[in-house]
Amino acid sequence: MSRKNSYIIAVILSILLSCIVIFQRLEPSELPVIKSEECHLSGFAVYTADGDILYANRIENIKKSLFKGAIIKTDNFTVENPIGIIQSPPLESITNISDKALKSIDMGNKVLIIYIDGLGYDQYEKALNEGWIPFMKSLGKGTMALTVYPPITDVAFASMVTGETPKYTGIHSREKKPLMVPDIFDKASEKGKTSKVIEGNIKILTAEVETVLNIDENGNGTIDDEIYESAMKEIQNPPHILLVHFHSFDDFGHEYGPSSQEALEQLKVLDSYIEDMIKDYRGDIIITSDHGMHDEEGGGNHGIFCEADLFIPIIQIKLQSGGL
Repeated sequence: MSRKNSYIIAVILSILLSCIVIFQRLEPSELPVIKSEECHLSGFAVYTADGDILYANRIENIKKSLFKGAIIKTDNFTVENPIGIIQSPPLESITNISDKALKSIDMGNKVLIIYIDGLGYDQYEKALNEGWIPFMKSLGKGTMALTVYPPITDVAFASMVTGETPKYTGIHSREKKPLMVPDIFDKASEKGKTSKVIEGNIKILTAEVETVLNIDENGNGTIDDEIYESAMKEIQNPPHILLVHFHSFDDFGHEYGPSSQEALEQLKVLDSYIEDMIKDYRGDIIITSDHGMHDEEGGGNHGIFCEADLFIPIIQIKLQSGGL
């Protein structure tokens, strides 16, 4: 056989072999699996590549192929290229917040959503246990909840106000895009109810809701005091849904680390703001976050599949029912 023919045969065999899908067991270390320390739902939450979260009672097998990456087969679905798995996931999710708010206005209550950017459940627990947030502690312990992937503000905020995962909101990054589904402000408007968002210096969502922007007018390095002052004015005659987005814990967490003295001291400031806001408010209240944050050298970050980024608190307080 000539050298040329041998070469051609070798190339053909190589192509044929590359076209064969080869399955093998996936080592646990190759796919992120978070095992919740607290027992919640029995089963698993599977984060999909298209931005959804699917729940299964059991996982039958996890394999990988040459072309399709990891493939998870559960008792009721199969997922290709999953982002990761959470075992015994929390019952609550960031996608439940919009339903909670809509139920409040359906019952005749106004609702205040206080949104602390970057506050993961582990940092919330640390702050509770170490006495940094005495007022929030007095409200009773919040519930652990899942956020969506990637755990970044634009993506999670969209899921918070729509009740849908990124697969359906169409928001998968920080790129400004219109929501693909209605949000709570649209749904409230259909019911004849009003909404307003108190925000930082930019409008994060493209939602058609009245948004009050704030800048660091006093030059103290944070806009949350201005956000607080704007919120206190609105609370005197609030819309049916008022969402207040505080940014400083996330900012301090990025700069110093989420467990740092600086970040926790700023969280204590937010705790005092929340106490004042609730004192002057008559309606239902939801205190929550969009995502958590993990420690990195020189500060903190978020956006990966890890417990610190994906678990958030939800605190719900029913203060008044009917008549609003």
